[in-house]
Amino acid sequence: MANNVKYTRIEYSKTFSLGNYENEKIGLIAEVPEGTDMLQAMNEIRDNVEAVHHYRRDLKAFNQAQHIVNNPQDHLGREVTRAEQAVESFYQKYPFHRPSAPVEEVLQLEGVPSVEHKDHKEDHVNHPY
Repeated sequence: MANNVKYTRIEYSKTFSLGNYENEKIGLIAEVPEGTDMLQAMNEIRDNVEAVHHYRRDLKAFNQAQHIVNNPQDHLGREVTRAEQAVESFYQKYPFHRPSAPVEEVLQLEGVPSVEHKDHKEDHVNHPY
């Protein structure tokens, strides 16, 4: 018996624990052309969801390190050194974030899926429970 199911889009989402009783749900929806290997497409979209999560985690650590680098008088010398190393590692992993990044590197993001962030904690602010 032939499989007559035709997929036109796939969706994948995952909820990540951020610690401190916080979660982040990241999901992507992809339109897929006819004849697409759905298992390969699902693996690719799952990898992209994981990459977005890692990027957001790395960005948070980068911002903390950048704060230390910008305020060295408030930190021990070894903390500043570690922060400088963390900033440089972040720039190596995500070169488009480097302030002096060539326009070509920044434009390479054109093919990257856009990411919409919604803080679900805000949904419950006005609820009485």
